[in-house]
Formats: sequence, structure tokens, C-alpha cells
Amino acid sequence: MSTINWTVTVGVTSFTSITQSLSFSFGRGSYFDTPTGGTCTFTVRNNTGQAASINQGDIIEIGNQLTLTVATFYVVEVTFQDEIATGANTATITGVDAIGQISQFPIGGEPGIYPNALEQIAAIMDELAPFNPPYPDPSPVAGRAIVEDAFDATTIGQRIIELLLTENGRYYYESNAIVFVPSSAPNAQSFNFGTNASTALVYDGLTRKYPNTNYPNSVNLSSTGVGTTTAAVTGLYRRNYNRQVLFNTTTQQQAQTDYYANVLSVEALYAELRFSDKPQTDAQLDDFLEAVNASYGGTTQVTYTPPGGSATTDTFVVEGGTCTAVPGRSDFTLYLSPTVIYDLFTLDSSTFGILNTNRLGW
Repeated sequence: MSTINWTVTVGVTSFTSITQSLSFSFGRGSYFDTPTGGTCTFTVRNNTGQAASINQGDIIEIGNQLTLTVATFYVVEVTFQDEIATGANTATITGVDAIGQISQFPIGGEPGIYPNALEQIAAIMDELAPFNPPYPDPSPVAGRAIVEDAFDATTIGQRIIELLLTENGRYYYESNAIVFVPSSAPNAQSFNFGTNASTALVYDGLTRKYPNTNYPNSVNLSSTGVGTTTAAVTGLYRRNYNRQVLFNTTTQQQAQTDYYANVLSVEALYAELRFSDKPQTDAQLDDFLEAVNASYGGTTQVTYTPPGGSATTDTFVVEGGTCTAVPGRSDFTLYLSPTVIYDLFTLDSSTFGILNTNRLGW
């Protein structure tokens, strides 16, 4: 069975042979968390000062023998552990991905009014030039939001995240570039999970969670054009879910608010899935590692047998994940949401509208 042999390069220098441990994350912990960017941490032997040349902003590339570069990060901190024992000195390097790297930069002026959120994102990103990381082509991309002066001036990264949330959009890092996906519709992935290593990735732990009182069902949507609209499902303990939107019609925003409340209260399955590289075949691991950058927001199928039940296959949306690796073993955790939470609609949109009443969720 497979063992992932990770490679770690900072700039043009390989640290693979002296790396003792490695961890990185992507996406977010749940649908209800605001994306803040992925992070990575790795510890290297520093007995001869090998880490002395690492500087803030250097590019970290993480890869392996099965696929090309899996993730790219930017150095934000280096700490040195100077031990008394001879040759025991180590250094720990911390990095953030592209969205985390740009989050520190303030917006120079009010971006103004744009026909859709993706065009405004492109305009905001133009303020970074010529700073790395690269960003998408600023040509307009059709989106469903009409962008007004809905947000206070803040950092570029925070503003982009807010705009993506209004679009139910997502981002992921592909090499050292940010890739934006404007639609909430999950993309199918090539990796699935089950109990047969020849046909799926084999998982060793699954935490299943139904929302009920643990997830928000009292919804507050706010916009500059309408104000705040609220909705809650009666009979359930109320937990708030607050979100900024870009509606300018009260009827439409209230309909969206009602729909959110109904969808969030559906007793749909959330899951936290754990697996390692040891039981897997090279082919199954390769499918996962090739897609890990873009898996945030994509779907995967999980086959499981609940206690006292029979084999069940459910489709989930990957919200994010983590990887922790030491020599000889890599452990992964994926955070999964039900697809129903992404089945949202916008009235009067030929692209995103779902006006047939049998699709409204109640």
C-alpha cells in the first residue's frame, strides 16, 4: 500500500531531506465558517543553520512523488528552537496561502459600483499590482450579485471574502495563483470514500452530525438597499446565522431569508472524515492529491454503514481539510456538508434562479 513521500521547497532550496514534520490546511471547517485562507507549518533540522536563509514572503511549495505541487504557501514566520544537545537544533516555518497573504493589504479607496461581484474583485485585486500572488484575469465574469457600496473599506482579503460569500462563491489556490469559482454549484471530484481500496479511498474514522440544535436556523440577512430581514423555523432552539447580501428588493431578500432558514434547519447529514495514506492504492491517492487544491467546494461520495443499518452512500460537499505528516505516515481530515445547503436560489435570475416551487425546500 501507499506511503506519501512529501517534498518541501522554499524558493529554489529543497528542505525535503531535513523536514521532520509537516501539516497544512485548506478551505474551512464548516459551511458556517468564513474562509480565511489555508496555513502550513513544518519543522526542519537546523543543526548547521539550514533555515537561516528563509525570509518572510518566500514561496513554499509542497508536493510528493505521486503528483505535482499540491499546495503553495507564503512564509510569514520562522522560529528557531536552539537546543542544548549537539545537533538537536530545529526551526519551524509557518506559511499562509494566497488569500491569507493578501489579507493584510488595505484597500486604497472605495471600489465603487460594479455590475457584479467578480468584476469588483478583479478591480480590488488590481490595487495589488505588481505584488505577488498572481490573480485572475480582470475581465468581467457574469455573477448574480449587483454590487453596491455595501461594505466598509477594509483589507483586500476581507473584502474579497465578503464578496465571495454574497455569491456563494469560493476560491482555492492553484500553484501560487488564486482561482475564483463564482457559482455555488458543487463540482464533482474524482475521489470517493468507501471500504474497498481498489475502488475508493478507505477511511478509518467518520463522525456523523445532524444539525438540529447544533447548527443555526435563525437567519438574518442584511443589505444597504433593504436593511435586515429575518426568518426562523419554529419549534427549534434558535441559533443565529448572519450574512451580508446585495439585494435591493425587500420581497426578494425576504424570500431568500425564508429559504435559508428552511434549508439550514433540514436534518441533513454533516460529516468529519478521517483517513491515512497507509491503506490506499497509488491510483486512489493520486486521484485525491491531484484534486486537493480544488476539492474545497467540490463533491465526494461516502459509503458507510450506520450502527444497526445497511450500507448507505451519500454525496457531500467538501468544505475544507487538514493534513498532518511525519516520516512514514500522512493523516487527513475532511470537513463535509450536505449538498442541500448549496441548493440556494436567487429570484429573477436567468442563470441562478430556481423559481419552480417544488425546488424551494418546503
